[in-house]
Amino acid sequence: HDQPRRDDRRGSRDDRRDARPAWGGDTDADLPHLRDDPREQGPLGKAQRAALGLGVATGRNTESFDPQSTLVRPSFRVRVCSGSKPRYDRPLKHDDIVIVPEFFCKEDDWSLYYKLIDEMRESQQKGKAPGKRGPGPEWQSWHEGAHLISKDPSGSKTYQEVQKKMGDFFGLQPQSRGTRFNWYNNPSDWKPFHHDSAAFNAQRARNQNCTVGVSFGDARELAFVDAMDPSKRFYFPQTNGGLFYFGRDVNIRSEPCGNEPSRRWRLTWNFHAGFKHGVNLLPEEERSGKGRVSIILWGQADVVDEAGSPPHFTDPRSPHFSQHGKGGGKGRGGGRGRGFGGRGGGRGDHFRR
Repeated sequence: HDQPRRDDRRGSRDDRRDARPAWGGDTDADLPHLRDDPREQGPLGKAQRAALGLGVATGRNTESFDPQSTLVRPSFRVRVCSGSKPRYDRPLKHDDIVIVPEFFCKEDDWSLYYKLIDEMRESQQKGKAPGKRGPGPEWQSWHEGAHLISKDPSGSKTYQEVQKKMGDFFGLQPQSRGTRFNWYNNPSDWKPFHHDSAAFNAQRARNQNCTVGVSFGDARELAFVDAMDPSKRFYFPQTNGGLFYFGRDVNIRSEPCGNEPSRRWRLTWNFHAGFKHGVNLLPEEERSGKGRVSIILWGQADVVDEAGSPPHFTDPRSPHFSQHGKGGGKGRGGGRGRGFGGRGGGRGDHFRR
């Protein structure tokens, strides 16, 4: 007998694409359908019964057999992608962490690191342009001496190119972009845990729904810590040339976990205040003597909005809300504490970006 043609064996592509067998069986129009899945004719298992609404069973080592139980928002979602395309081509969500290794250069190519430092030092020697307002390009001690920053790195052409490429890759609106140039110039530098300031600043919150960073130089760890349970920590490698993104809700996720809100909600509603992030100190045995540059970008990306997003801490539903943006006490640095009822580390340390 003549063998049926391949198209006859599997039916038309349109028919196969719409085919939804009750249980089992491939639905790929580019595969021959061989009916070799035993679930097509076999008895229903617990997962199949749960999907039919015939009862949601658990097992000795199974949380739930209901497939719908997996369709919930995570604390965060990690995606690793290639930087070979000019734009990130997947939908962004507020829970996303996106890692793009070797986005700017190969991991062992440090030329951009040294070029950035050389250009920054050259800019600092020239000083601030006459008549220009605001800070100059000089290094400043930051986060109580943990590392260095420059508040005006615009004199570095390489910096300008880097921050533009970062923002363009994730589609950040140009007018929304804010930036920071960090230099960890020796292995003892680090970054204490903190929330990005858009979590507390209403004006920034309107223009910023993500944080994007790139690392040059020595590899370090970007760390996230659960703000309500410091034992829960997650470490991500920050290697030379690599790009990193995290969405708004990773920064501010807040979920009621205690009393119901009342008129005195600031005192009676417990929240899970999301994840703080920082850069870990290198252990002694891992120190090479080399430094690291990180260029940080905040801005507004085109992000899929999902139900259940938390309020910012500037929202009255948040326990950290303050109508005046200031706490009532004094921070330990001598300035007025902000946002946490006055127990800030000086002038707004909890909001350092």
